Amino acid sequence: MSLVNMKQINVSVIGLSGTEKDRGQVGVGKSCLCNRFLRPLADDYFIDHISVLSQSDFSGRIVNNDHFLYWGEVHKITDDGAEYTFNIVEQTEFMDDSTFQPFKVGKMESYIKRCTATRVFSAEKLMYICKNQLGIEKEYEEKVMPEGRLSIDGYILVFDVSSVPNRSIEKQLEFVQNVISIILKNKKPMVLVTTKNDDANELYVREAEKICQRKECKGQVQLVETSAHESVNVDVAFILLAQLVDKIKNRIKIPSYQEASRYRKELLDTRSEAVTKLIRNQITDYRILWIQGSKILSQHKEWTDFINIFGNDAGQKIFRRHIKKLRDDYLNKKLQQYIEKFSSALEYLLPDINVLSTHDGDIWDNARNFLRNQLEFNQYFFDCPQVSWTDLLDMDEAVTDVRIPFDVLETTEAETAFRNYVNSVQQDKKKVGWKHQFKLLLEESGFVTPGKKLSEVRVLFMGRECFEALSEHDCQQIYDIHQEEILEKCKENFIELLLENAQLFLQYKNIDIITQDDIRHITDVIQDDSRYKILDRLDQERRLILFQHLGFIHCPIREHCPFFNNCIDNLIGEVLSNKSSLKKKSSDNWKSQNVDKTLNLLIVGSEHLASDLLNDIRMCTGLKGEYVFENQTYFLNYRIANGDMEAFKAIDVTSSGLICVYSNQQSFETLKDNLERTLLCNLELEDKFENLPIVLVYQPQDLKENEMEYLRNEGVRLSELLHCDFIDHNQNHQKYVYDILNIVIFSLKLTEIKTYETYPSNQVDLRIIVCLFCGDEYNMENILSPLIDESTITKTAEHLIIIDMFIGDSKKRVELIITSYHGINQYRDELIHGFIYFYSAKRRSSLAYLNILASQNSNIPVQIIAITELGGANAFFNSDLCQFLITEGNSLADKLKGSFMTFSADQFVKFAFYSPFLKIAWDNKYETENLHIEESITIDSGEGTLENSIHQLPRPPPRLESYMLSSTMGTDGSGSENYEMLPTRSLNSLNDGSEKP
Repeated sequence: MSLVNMKQINVSVIGLSGTEKDRGQVGVGKSCLCNRFLRPLADDYFIDHISVLSQSDFSGRIVNNDHFLYWGEVHKITDDGAEYTFNIVEQTEFMDDSTFQPFKVGKMESYIKRCTATRVFSAEKLMYICKNQLGIEKEYEEKVMPEGRLSIDGYILVFDVSSVPNRSIEKQLEFVQNVISIILKNKKPMVLVTTKNDDANELYVREAEKICQRKECKGQVQLVETSAHESVNVDVAFILLAQLVDKIKNRIKIPSYQEASRYRKELLDTRSEAVTKLIRNQITDYRILWIQGSKILSQHKEWTDFINIFGNDAGQKIFRRHIKKLRDDYLNKKLQQYIEKFSSALEYLLPDINVLSTHDGDIWDNARNFLRNQLEFNQYFFDCPQVSWTDLLDMDEAVTDVRIPFDVLETTEAETAFRNYVNSVQQDKKKVGWKHQFKLLLEESGFVTPGKKLSEVRVLFMGRECFEALSEHDCQQIYDIHQEEILEKCKENFIELLLENAQLFLQYKNIDIITQDDIRHITDVIQDDSRYKILDRLDQERRLILFQHLGFIHCPIREHCPFFNNCIDNLIGEVLSNKSSLKKKSSDNWKSQNVDKTLNLLIVGSEHLASDLLNDIRMCTGLKGEYVFENQTYFLNYRIANGDMEAFKAIDVTSSGLICVYSNQQSFETLKDNLERTLLCNLELEDKFENLPIVLVYQPQDLKENEMEYLRNEGVRLSELLHCDFIDHNQNHQKYVYDILNIVIFSLKLTEIKTYETYPSNQVDLRIIVCLFCGDEYNMENILSPLIDESTITKTAEHLIIIDMFIGDSKKRVELIITSYHGINQYRDELIHGFIYFYSAKRRSSLAYLNILASQNSNIPVQIIAITELGGANAFFNSDLCQFLITEGNSLADKLKGSFMTFSADQFVKFAFYSPFLKIAWDNKYETENLHIEESITIDSGEGTLENSIHQLPRPPPRLESYMLSSTMGTDGSGSENYEMLPTRSLNSLNDGSEKP
């Protein structure tokens, strides 16, 4: 700053002064105005200043026996670049603290004359800073008034616009008007400054404005509204006076108090926001002390600017407030963690809230006592008797104990968590009850049929508590489950309807092309049955079942069987494999080693995929790890390897399956590399993996469509290379887990089948077919036990067993072929000495198919056995249906000149049960074999060549003309069906589920 071009302005600040009687209880604000102008920093601004003092202070160098104070000098620069040095004196009147009257100084003039003087004298007068300076002047900056005298260039006339007790507005107006008159006569510049506008009386403000509008003052006296406490317009008043002294025409703009106050508030808010953000970013540990924190913050301009405006105390206050918030946030976060752990602990320690007594005190107090007395208390809680849990967190040592401090349970949050848990348990119980009631309501409601939406029947449930209390989601979920159940039941009933009409479908067995007329003919026969009508809303699914059944009739293999999982051909393998007495090759297969049906699964995948898949399996199979497949319970044992493929080498001979999972490119490459390296290159493991089922699982996660397709194709290629199964997780969550387990179990069964011995058919004396119908509801083991429990039995293939037994006086070797009704076709051209047919005495379809099969083998000994729920005469009189089917079965046996028997499903018999029929078959062996030779000669001679070719060669599936029949309303409005011809399709695609119509 150039001192050469700087102009010096000597200013006298004047205003109403004197005793309390003259000026009121407080001053007009002269000292605060001077203080704020010369020392604008917040820490240098003082509210209280001297007015009453002792004789010694009055005569000291600061007051120097004068009734004015020298405030020192300050340098200011205006917006247009002008530089000024201000010397400020304050004209006042000091009171003696003993007499409370103004100090007498020589021939003392009145305050009005003294304050309007154009010169002030006081040799070696020191600059005034604050009242604490009096008496200890040497401890403050000592600056002497220049040359002991100042020539006054202009005046700041102070007018207090606040209401002050013992001061009338008239007294202040009189003083101001008199002073203005004197200053104007002296032709000195002046500015009328209203002070304390932050607490202004509007009446006083208007009076000040009137003064400036008087004729003699207009253009001579400028008004500036200020507030020293709020630091509003203070500099404006002094700079305006300097410009008046300097006679500058383009003077500073004088903002109103409201406008200037708004600018000041915006500045304060900006500085506060900036320093708040600064503290939040720089101070993150609630353990930092003020001394450390202030050093960190002082390096930033935002902090300096804030301290200049608000002061050090304000900075410390905002710092401590931030530290408190940090600590509170930390404690709240820690408390929330404890509460979450506590909520989890309650589920284990207090699964049944009924153990808490509500008669003896509050349930919460009882709960705390109950928890403290639990054996697992130390597993979840710990005591800290010396300090509270909040003080424990403030200790220097880090708290590593993951348990819950028990005094946390004294907080309201813990009590709230407990009561929420109690309410949740009670609500869950109610919800379970409501769900059960709603499910029963659906089951009892005859108007809920397959295909109906909940919205169609909602009105019928209105007002029922179980419906109203459940959420929309819960109701819809239960309704969907019920729809699935009744739909499945109706499908089963419709399949049963088709099976009962076996004679109707027999004519389509050897037809290669099914026409619209054929479909219409079948529909006309069965459409009046309620089992057909119930599926009217689901016509497409009904047609699909019909087409699948036609495919099954044309190609009756187990893959097309409508009871696939419960197909007799599948169940027989299960029953036979469970009998440990059967002689097999010595093998390391899973059945011989794990008679208790335990599956030992190894799950492999990187990036925690193995753990995630294990959690999915556990969610679907329960905590006990039990899985039921084809009426057999399996117990699951798991081991996981998160990316550690070396775990392959740890597989022991009892391992049952290897499940490998990947989700992205990285996890696939890791899996592929380790699989190829371990399984394909390590010869020492070859035997270990020879019969081990492997399932490759793809779980796409947040990938683009092209990436998902690429990884899917790569997985398929890898599965083909390893000859293993591939599963893409794009289906129902539970079904996806069940598919994995089904594949493992089914693969193990196929492995076992391959280990069975073969037995030459020409080394047996009798070959008997034991035939059962798929879907009959009885325990097949009870029926087959007399056959397969024989001590001399040997299993030769999946469905074949050899028994050495006495027939008459000699020992014979009998081969029993156990198969389903539809599986009998594969033995049509083989030498068979007898048939044993089982059928259910409570199922029409079972007897319908028996009629067809038995009629095709009418010249061979036949044994027909009706399976009943009750034995003896009770079986016949059990029901009208049972009576009818037993009578019809007996008649059929008579017609075929065969034997008829009843067999109770819960009955246990010995092998001798079948001995009479085997004796018959042996007695007729010669005739049966001669008949077979005659039929063979007939076929060889060319007769029946077409029929023989049909039996010997694989038959292609039939084709359907207009495979899908589109049902539309006739143009005449009669409601008749018009059929559109659509492209022909193979029934195989329907039967294996690969296509849907």
